[in-house]
Amino acid sequence: MEIPESVFTAPFLILMIILFVMIIKRKTKEVNYPPGSCGWPFLGETLDFLKANKEGKPENFVKERIEKYKSKIFKTCIMGENMVVLGGPSGNKFLFSNENKQVTIWWPVTVRKLLGPCLVTTVGEEAKIMRKMLSSFISPDAFSRLYIKAMELVAHSHFMNYWQGKEKVKVFPLVKLYTFKVACQLFMSIEDDKEIERLSAQFNIFLKGLIAIPLYLPGTAFYKAVRATAAIRKELLQVVRKRREALEHKTASPSQDILSHLLSCPDENGKFMSELLIVNNILLLLFAGHDTSSVTLTLLIKRLAEHPQVYQDILQGQFGDP
Repeated sequence: MEIPESVFTAPFLILMIILFVMIIKRKTKEVNYPPGSCGWPFLGETLDFLKANKEGKPENFVKERIEKYKSKIFKTCIMGENMVVLGGPSGNKFLFSNENKQVTIWWPVTVRKLLGPCLVTTVGEEAKIMRKMLSSFISPDAFSRLYIKAMELVAHSHFMNYWQGKEKVKVFPLVKLYTFKVACQLFMSIEDDKEIERLSAQFNIFLKGLIAIPLYLPGTAFYKAVRATAAIRKELLQVVRKRREALEHKTASPSQDILSHLLSCPDENGKFMSELLIVNNILLLLFAGHDTSSVTLTLLIKRLAEHPQVYQDILQGQFGDP
């Protein structure tokens, strides 16, 4: 039996056409890409990025590539995600003036998996509703009216317990603990030092996994962060349920803190936020204000130590002559 030649040639031609179209599309897509390299498969340039962070100079990762490609815009691949980096004032202006217009907020897969559904990982109308529910408690006016005194009391207690009478202290870890205590007090009215220290230890493990290679294997930073986040959620869920009972028995106030507010007030559609969503958003708030505040305060203390006369002037301005 003789098989027609067209039986063999037709599939071959179709395959060649498909390959040709794929190549043309790929070339077309790459026309508008800025210079750069996506590095190794999956890993990309993650190792270079993490190395720069470990050395305490994350900006070098960007500077080196801007100099190498002679461009303030370059492509790369970090944490398994292809991306474009924009450097310089004009790049920042473009990003921050076009949110939800030409650009939308994006988070690495590690952040999305660890934080879960919350204000920053949710988009569209649901995100707008959550933002409205949180805005009254995280506005500058709320801080000046409600939080300054509480922050002062936490600071006084923290210095008495961890700083006063010590010949030497490690500033950054203690400042991190202080900012975490402030957040726990303001967001959830948690005052027990042991509970805060336990949460803080787990929270620091969680932070290390936010910017890490997303490999869920024993021993990796991401694996440890997933487990730590689960432990934090479990403890925070208990806090939420105790507060719900206290609100039902009128032993807590709906305006006491963010936790009470979220449990007591429905959104504009009359829907209450679920317990897990409340926990995720509190975890987000802890994350958002933790490292930035800790680093700023630590650098401030460092600069004051380098300029003792400035320190004395500030001390006199706050407390007057001894």
